[in-house]
Amino acid sequence: MKLRLEDYFYLLLSAALLELSFAPFNQYYTAFFALIPLLRVLDLRRKGFLTGWIWGFFYSLFSIHWLAFNSGTYWWLATLSMLMASFFLALNYGLIGWFYVLIRRRNLRFAWVFFPFIWIAVEFLRSFGTLGFPWLALGHSQAYHTVFVQNADIGGVYYVSFLLILANLFLYRLIFIRDKRMFAALIAVILIPYAYGVITLNTPMQEVRRTRFRIVQPNVAAKEKWKPENRIPIIEMMDSLSRAESETSPEVIVWPETAVPYYLRSSPYFMHIIHRTAADMQATLITGALDYYYPDSASYRYESTNTLFIFEPFNRSVNAAVYDKIHLVPFGEYTPGGSFLSFMNNMQYGQSDFQCRNYRDVLYMSKDSVALTPMICYDSVFPHTARRFTAQGSKYIILITNDIWFGSSLGPHQHAAMAILRSVECRRPLIRSANAGISMFIDEKGRVLKFLPLYRRGILDQELPAVSYRSPYLIFGNAFSVLACILAFPVPVLLLCLKRKKY
Repeated sequence: MKLRLEDYFYLLLSAALLELSFAPFNQYYTAFFALIPLLRVLDLRRKGFLTGWIWGFFYSLFSIHWLAFNSGTYWWLATLSMLMASFFLALNYGLIGWFYVLIRRRNLRFAWVFFPFIWIAVEFLRSFGTLGFPWLALGHSQAYHTVFVQNADIGGVYYVSFLLILANLFLYRLIFIRDKRMFAALIAVILIPYAYGVITLNTPMQEVRRTRFRIVQPNVAAKEKWKPENRIPIIEMMDSLSRAESETSPEVIVWPETAVPYYLRSSPYFMHIIHRTAADMQATLITGALDYYYPDSASYRYESTNTLFIFEPFNRSVNAAVYDKIHLVPFGEYTPGGSFLSFMNNMQYGQSDFQCRNYRDVLYMSKDSVALTPMICYDSVFPHTARRFTAQGSKYIILITNDIWFGSSLGPHQHAAMAILRSVECRRPLIRSANAGISMFIDEKGRVLKFLPLYRRGILDQELPAVSYRSPYLIFGNAFSVLACILAFPVPVLLLCLKRKKY
C-alpha cells in the first residue's frame, strides 16, 4: 500500500516530537511516545524501508541540520554535506523499518518482540567503522532526565534507548491494539528504571581524596584563532585566566581543545609560558594543541595530530603525558578513503589532515598518581571509548573540545549533553573545557554542578572527589548491545526459512 499524504505528516510529527526531547529543548518526556506515529505508518502501509528512510531523513534533518552552519567551509558545501549526511543516516532507519515489516508479514507478535532489539542493534553497530556516528542514539535525549538516565550505567546509552523504545511500543499497543496487558508493562518499564535511578542516586560512590579543578574558557573566534598574529595574545590571555584569583587555588587547570593554536613542540616560547604557568600556580596544566610525529624515521615527512598535553609544575617533559584524538571527524579532520577521495579535501573544517598515534592508555598526573580518562571533542560521542580508558582505573574524565565551528546552533548543546551520558556510564566526574562553551563540571551521577554558557569568557572552579566505583557497564561493557545484535539479526533468516504464514 502506497504512503499517503497524511503518512508523511505523521512521520514528520514523529521526528519532530523526538527532536524536542534532545538538548537544548530538553522535553525528555516526548521520547516516551514520539515513535508511535512511525509504528502506526509501518503497520498500516507495510512499506518498511521507505517508511523508515523517510522518517530517518526527517529525524536527521532536525538533529544535524546545524552541519550546514559550519563556518569552516563554503555555505553551499556545508549545506550539501548536511543533506548527504542526512540521506546516509536515514538508511539506518530504512533498515530498521525493512526488518520490522519483514518479520511482521510472518508473525506480528514476533515483530513487536524483536523491534526494540533491531533498533538497538542498528544504533550500536552504527557506532563503529570509519563513518561511525552514534550521535542520534535515542538515549542521549534523557541527558537532563537525571533519575531516568542513571540506567545508562547498566548497558550504556543503548540500554536507555531500549527502555524508550519499549515505552513507545507498549503505549502503541495499548492505544491501537487495545491490549490491556500493556498497561502493566508500560508502568513497569517506567517505574522500574525510576526506582533504579533513585537507588543509584542515593548510593555512595565517592572516595575521600578530592582534587581542585579549574576550567578555562577563552571564547576565541574560529577564524581569529588561527591567524599567526593572534597566537601570542591568545596564549597570554589563557595564562591570565589561569592565574585569576579565587577562594581556593586549583590543583589542575584544564584548557580546551587546540587552546594553543600551533605545533606546541615547535615553539620553545609557548612551551616556556605553559611550564611557567604550571610552576607558578603549582598546578598540573592540561591543554589541547597541535602536535606532529615522523612515522618513518627514514623520511622527513611528518603527520599532524590533534593532541592533549599534560604539563606538571615540577617536570619539564611532556613526552610521557600526551594523548591523540582517536575519533577524527570524517571530511573535517581527515578524508576517508585516502588518496582515492583526495579531491574532497576542501571539505575539511579542521586545520590539517590529522592522524592518530597508537596511544590507548590512561594518562597519569604524577601528583598522587591520579589516572585520567582523556577525550578530545568527537571522542566523547563514542561510549566504548570512554569505557575502555576508564576501565583501566581512571578517577576522572577530562574532555576538551571546540564546538565554535557551528555557532549558536543545536550542535554544541547536543554535544555537551552527551558528556552527561559518558559520566553516568562510567560513574566518573567529568571536566569539560570548551573553547567557547559549553564548559561544565559533571559529577558521577550525571548532575551538572557548574557550567559556562556559549560565548562567555571566564573560568570555573570546582573541587571534585575521586571515584573508583565500577558500574555494570564498566564491568560488562557492551554485553547488552551485543545480545541485542544476536537477538535481532538471526530472526528474519529463521522466519524466512520456516516460511510461516502471514499473521
